[in-house]
Amino acid sequence: MYPIAHLLNAALENNSNVCRPLPASEQTPRTNILEGEQDYRILLDLPGVRNEDLDLSVENDTLTVKAKRSLEVPEGYQSRRAEVSNKITFQRSFDLGSTVNADEVGARLEHGILTITLPKAEKNLPRRIEVQ
Repeated sequence: MYPIAHLLNAALENNSNVCRPLPASEQTPRTNILEGEQDYRILLDLPGVRNEDLDLSVENDTLTVKAKRSLEVPEGYQSRRAEVSNKITFQRSFDLGSTVNADEVGARLEHGILTITLPKAEKNLPRRIEVQ
């Protein structure tokens, strides 16, 4: 990591070796997948994405998450260094198989983290068998 003064000086010198934007192949959202007794949860890191910029769909047991982000330079400023791309489109797909009840999938975006809740299908839930 570089101290902020070093980054600012490098920006003014237009030194492109200090930091560069990530290549397109590394712009896939970072993801955590969790499993609980009743459901799975997928957490995607989507900083700067708003609800209206998200598109989630389930088709043929595949969950697809599409998102876009647009960052504009505020009026009265000029870009001296661009380490974050102004416009990015993210897409990530997950194979759900038959373990998920696709009709009950829910999603929530909070603080740049998209949480998708995938309830387990009834046949995959643990059940207690009574012994007679």
